[in-house]
Amino acid sequence: MQCDYKATLNRLISQLKNNQVSKKLRQMHGEWMHLTDIVGRYLYKAGVSANLVSIVGFAVGLLAINFLAMGMYLSALLCILINRAFDALDGAVARNREYSDFGVFLDATLDYTFYAGIIFGFALAYPAQNAVAASFLLFGFTASACAMLAYAVVAYRNNHSKKVDLEQSPFYLGGVAQGFETLTALVILCIVPGWFMPIAIILGCWCLVKALMVVTAAYYNFVIAAKGKN
Repeated sequence: MQCDYKATLNRLISQLKNNQVSKKLRQMHGEWMHLTDIVGRYLYKAGVSANLVSIVGFAVGLLAINFLAMGMYLSALLCILINRAFDALDGAVARNREYSDFGVFLDATLDYTFYAGIIFGFALAYPAQNAVAASFLLFGFTASACAMLAYAVVAYRNNHSKKVDLEQSPFYLGGVAQGFETLTALVILCIVPGWFMPIAIILGCWCLVKALMVVTAAYYNFVIAAKGKN
């Protein structure tokens, strides 16, 4: 019974990951990564560090908070897109040398702070209308972030690996509430800011779903799979 359940769940997840939309997104992602690798190699040869790219991108991203509070949504959108481009570039620069522990830490810290700051910016724009929805989105975002970071800590301690591998678990569906979905939501909100409440609630629920999947994946990998190895 348990094997049949796992097989059915794995087939469902495989179908979701391999539909036409997912394939097209992976193709676009591959092309974008190729472009950033080219620019990253140029920056590396010019002596630009990945940490500097991260910090500059974060500084530009923080400007979006001010623009959101002032209702200058297109300017905020430009800052958000620049921040995301720099986030891809810092990884491209880092791939030209061995990853540093501090670089990984800095990148993750600035990313989470940036996203939380953008939510705060939307709340500042219309506090009476957006405060509750923004609080719920921060609740879901925090749950998702904490689950991922806690998983990474335990996985690193057990396996001494810097790569967090959730894909081996049948309970984890990669891509949910990750960068692409979040960026898409932010772009839509900057274009149609009046949609903040429903989109924030949907994205907050989406983040909670991811947090639940990480928890179940952690139980599978750290308890069920661990027993099978013993």
